[in-house]
Amino acid sequence: MGSFQSDPTYSFEAILDKLPAGIVVLSTDGTVQYANAAVERLFGYSPVEIVGEPFGSLFATDKDAPPRTDIVDALETVVEHGSRVEFRVTGRHRDGTESVRQLVMDRCELDSERHLFAVIVASTDENTYEHSLAELSDCLQELPTAESPSEIYTQTVETARGLFDHSIAVVETYDEAAGRLDPTEWTPEAEALTNGPRLFSTEWAFPWRIFSRQEGELVADVAAYDRIDSDETSLRSAILLPIGSHGVFIIGATEPDTFTETEFDIATILVAATQAARERVDHERRVREKQTQLNQQSASLDRLRRLNDITRELTSGLTEAESRAEIYRTVCERLVTFSPYQFAWFGARNGTGEVVPKAAVGSDGSSLETFEQPYTDEPTAHGTVGRALDERTPQVDNALHQDPPFEPWREAAIQHGYRAAISIPVIYQGTLYGIITVFASEADTFDSVEVSVLQELGGIVGYALNADERRQSFVSDQSIELEFSVHDRSASVFSLATDVGGVFTLENLIERPDGTTTMFFAVSGATAAEVVAWADDQSSVTEIRLLTDREEECLFECVLEESTVWSQLLQRGGMVQDATAAPETTRIVIRIPRTADPRTFETVLQKHLGTVDLVARREYNEPIQTAEQFETEYQNQLTERQREVLQTAYYAGFFEWPRETNAGELADILGIAQPTVSRHLRTAERELFSMVYDDR
Repeated sequence: MGSFQSDPTYSFEAILDKLPAGIVVLSTDGTVQYANAAVERLFGYSPVEIVGEPFGSLFATDKDAPPRTDIVDALETVVEHGSRVEFRVTGRHRDGTESVRQLVMDRCELDSERHLFAVIVASTDENTYEHSLAELSDCLQELPTAESPSEIYTQTVETARGLFDHSIAVVETYDEAAGRLDPTEWTPEAEALTNGPRLFSTEWAFPWRIFSRQEGELVADVAAYDRIDSDETSLRSAILLPIGSHGVFIIGATEPDTFTETEFDIATILVAATQAARERVDHERRVREKQTQLNQQSASLDRLRRLNDITRELTSGLTEAESRAEIYRTVCERLVTFSPYQFAWFGARNGTGEVVPKAAVGSDGSSLETFEQPYTDEPTAHGTVGRALDERTPQVDNALHQDPPFEPWREAAIQHGYRAAISIPVIYQGTLYGIITVFASEADTFDSVEVSVLQELGGIVGYALNADERRQSFVSDQSIELEFSVHDRSASVFSLATDVGGVFTLENLIERPDGTTTMFFAVSGATAAEVVAWADDQSSVTEIRLLTDREEECLFECVLEESTVWSQLLQRGGMVQDATAAPETTRIVIRIPRTADPRTFETVLQKHLGTVDLVARREYNEPIQTAEQFETEYQNQLTERQREVLQTAYYAGFFEWPRETNAGELADILGIAQPTVSRHLRTAERELFSMVYDDR
């Protein structure tokens, strides 16, 4: 029977069963579809017995009597004309007794289906009761169309004004957060009575008792009622009914003995309809919320798939890129292929520290001249870009079109239909390679998940740029040697010269897989104990070990934390040729590929070491040494016999662990004495290590 029985989430039938009036729902041919418990009290037949039977059978003198014409005519009037019918009719109880019933028949629509309903009560001679039934019939048709609790309660209060001569009516609803009842809707008469809508002095007064016990009461005389203190209300008689778990309905008067039992029954019907309507609205809200949640989950899954596609496409494109310029272009081109991204811009630092455009791509081929201007480090410059430069974290503006007046860059973006923007710093191992700015056509595009994925993409792009720097250091046919003078000797390991007073000389640098750097250095003019004590106070030095302690100098091995000036130089493809620090002077010499930008390396030095001066620049028609060149040079350091011994030892498994061949067996293979084999191997090892650790 439509929504009366199909939805167990709200107990509409249970509510109707408590009503004193009989409620019957009919199909258009007059067959009973539903009956509440009051029908059994009026006629002696249970709802189960009369469902499926003709409605007129309730009023027949016996079961074989023909259908009553007044009932048939009333049904036709309601079905054909949609007119409400009200009349008195004699009903026959199961025990054979007859009594006059007041009958109101009307129609309504539930879930887009047309139904008829009848309200049956014991008849009285009061015309007011017929009027009340008519008012209730109107209310029962309007409440199912209400779309919000406020609309329901307003209709309830307005109906109460028409039902009762005394129009002091209030609906108080339960505030779960505060745990109390508060007035929600009321008639003007209620507000005028108490200078406010609360009819009882506090939220914990008699209405709370009605709500907590879920039992309605008719209070004929407040002064004679021991459960109410007369001082807590201006009412002298009242009807109070709980609206389920939602609140309390109050209708009152300033005179005692105002309300009858019949009016109490009418109010009960009104409140039952109110409760049913409220629970229907709550159910529909929960259904909408569930659907919204499902839609959001579906949208989130779609977004995650899109972001995964972005990551895969961009990673693939960067792998294929063969130059720095191609990386810039690839990033922008791949990003704008994913809706709602519309425009992508890549900026990288120049020698003065400004971020200048390197690539810009729009999904429609458009460009923004406004974004061709350099960006500075000012946090407010160009919005998200300036903040991203300053804080080195992604910066989002999800509502570009809000808060005018607009800056020129924002105005240009809005004119192109962009509604949101994000700037992502491109960082790898502490080095800022640039800024990616993406504009989207939809506001609120960049939520926390999107920001997180794009930030990770920034790291991937940074890795690609770093790899390109390293690749250039091996493929370039020419190289440049840069010599810098360092003014501040308190930075990095150079502080050793001022703190201890000795002379620091770099011997070698080795980049470790975990991002740290192993440094070998010599110190003269200071004791080993002084150097170790100094290193213990340096946050950048995680380990130190004395290798040799000679009269002239001490040789140390130390491990430096990630993202030092030394690791930054190595990661960018630079080779530190020399670094010396004395109490008076400090110098550092680096070799970089001819294709590299010297200003980039100068910026790295200034960031970590303070003010530096470029004192010499030397260009060489030779690359930074490749692996092949290293091998050739090493081979040239050995005699033919040494190369023969070394090669035989390698392929015979002499260097495996455990050894597959010992020195004696090698001597037999080569036909020479064992001491000669050992001497040739030692010489070859010494030449290799001298090239690795001395000739960088």
